[in-house]
Amino acid sequence: MIRLGYIQYQLKSYIRSWTFIPPVTLFGAWIIIFYTYSGVPIMSSYAVTCISLYLVMTWVAMTVFSLDDETEKNLLIVQLSSKFVYLYGKWVVCFLFAFMMGMVAILYPLLFSIFNEQIQMTQMSVVIYGHVVSALFGILVGSFFSIIKLKSKRFTWLSAMFVIAVSLAAEGIVEKGAILQWIILPFPPVIQIITHFTDDALYRVGTDFWLDAIWTIVYLLLAFVLTIRVFLKKE
Repeated sequence: MIRLGYIQYQLKSYIRSWTFIPPVTLFGAWIIIFYTYSGVPIMSSYAVTCISLYLVMTWVAMTVFSLDDETEKNLLIVQLSSKFVYLYGKWVVCFLFAFMMGMVAILYPLLFSIFNEQIQMTQMSVVIYGHVVSALFGILVGSFFSIIKLKSKRFTWLSAMFVIAVSLAAEGIVEKGAILQWIILPFPPVIQIITHFTDDALYRVGTDFWLDAIWTIVYLLLAFVLTIRVFLKKE
């Protein structure tokens, strides 16, 4: 079980480290600047904030996982008597920040009536789903590369950025050749979320959406299981 005291400790440590300020401030400033003008389309705007959340949560996850040095980490694992608890506690802190920033991204334009029309319930459901999944992908990428620990911190960040770039450019990469769809299969299927953020007058959720949603959920489950296994093996 997750220990509340450990989560509180991790949260306080992260806040006191001040490393949350750059990603959170950048994200908040971007939302304000992006919605400077009113009358913008709904879904394409939310597609941009999904991508932004993906990027920022990768950054947040990497900073959360870099809080403890090796000695402190080993002491925490011994006190918790579980590597699982240590890992999940880190993820809970990431989820808390993802929830906060996701709520800002979704509610800000609604509160200030930024959009050019009223949002439909179907659209809102897809928007919530898109932001949740984008945040999870960011947490996954950030935590995975923090755990595998490449030779230097620079390579760790570069590797994470490479995965993000390929995942966002997946549609264009596949157009270069059908065989490339198998090469990019291990990369997060973020684009399969974004493609459904269309500004149709009457927004509908079709079979393609559900197939992509199923694959996305399966991918997340498998990727998080892999991350857990890698963490347990390395620690």
